[in-house]
Amino acid sequence: MRHALTLLVAAGVTGLPWLVAGTANAAVAQPASQSAGRVYVSPAGTAGAADRSCATAAFSSVQAAVLAVATRGTVTVCAGTYDESVTVTRSLTLAGRPGAVINASGDSYGVGVAASHVTVSGLTVENASVGGTLADGIVTAGLVGGTMTPASYITITGDVTRNNAGSGIDLNSTTDSSAIGDVSTGNSVGINVSDDFLQPATGNAIIGNVADDNAGGCGIALADHTGKGISRNRVIGNVSNDNGLGTPTGTAASAGSGVILAGATGGVFDNTIDGNTFDGNGHAGFDVHAHAPGMNLSGNVVTGNWIGRNNLRGSEGDAGTTGVYLGDASPLTITVRGNVISDDDFGVFAAGGPITVDGARNNVYQDVTTDLGTSPTFS
Repeated sequence: MRHALTLLVAAGVTGLPWLVAGTANAAVAQPASQSAGRVYVSPAGTAGAADRSCATAAFSSVQAAVLAVATRGTVTVCAGTYDESVTVTRSLTLAGRPGAVINASGDSYGVGVAASHVTVSGLTVENASVGGTLADGIVTAGLVGGTMTPASYITITGDVTRNNAGSGIDLNSTTDSSAIGDVSTGNSVGINVSDDFLQPATGNAIIGNVADDNAGGCGIALADHTGKGISRNRVIGNVSNDNGLGTPTGTAASAGSGVILAGATGGVFDNTIDGNTFDGNGHAGFDVHAHAPGMNLSGNVVTGNWIGRNNLRGSEGDAGTTGVYLGDASPLTITVRGNVISDDDFGVFAAGGPITVDGARNNVYQDVTTDLGTSPTFS
């Protein structure tokens, strides 16, 4: 599974080439003071205007407005396309009106949030990419002084992220943040939860989103890349269909699933996957990929999901269509109960382990050839 920002490691992020070139906010300067509680941005904005509505906006740049508004104030982004990358460095609300688009072509992110207690809503964020490398639409970190700085207590709601080379939304090294009611499509990964900035991702909520047609990877990914841990996150009521179809054949990890718990270090534990819809994905509707022994995958619960025909690109040891695939290089116990799994060769497929599926008999299997398939190996 490819995820945005996977190359950020303890050696530091400042040496990465996509952070050196192409990002407008490599050094975000702060103005001497911020006094306005609400400011407006419009492509026709004019310095010194009354700034009381979109028609009288005083700013034509979203970044300039973010720097000018008072702490805990609101930046209203009016309809239009803004060719820039935006870094938020203090608490505020960034609120898009219908038709407000941030085009981040040539940048490593569209909106990067480097301050806690920030809300990003109503924006379309698209085309983030630096020389073809992974780049995110909206990420819970921002480039400040040459370093990606993560933040917590961030709300990302009602946004559209599309055609970004990395993740549409990246809840990265953040605590008690949320993605609610967003649409992420055409990205590499729809919504990513990871720990690339050497802090855990814990207590986050991914609720009521649509993460469809992300060809390069998963609709929703919970992935430990640095060993800091991914825990107590809630993935509830999302639709995650037709992801990971960018590879035409074979079992390449980039095929992608509806939701994946993944990593080769640390742990992804005590997470809840409830009430989601998964259908038509390259890998299984729900997937576990633990490629190294000793990873902590305890306490995860997968319940109440509707899982259709998935694993269209196949998985290790499993060439058939599959609702739930559980692959672990170590013994694994996981709760998978109360789900409706339909139109598959395998309802649940367990590879490696041994795998103990708590509640396997308590799922509803409809037009499923084999309820539980197994393979002795997973690598």
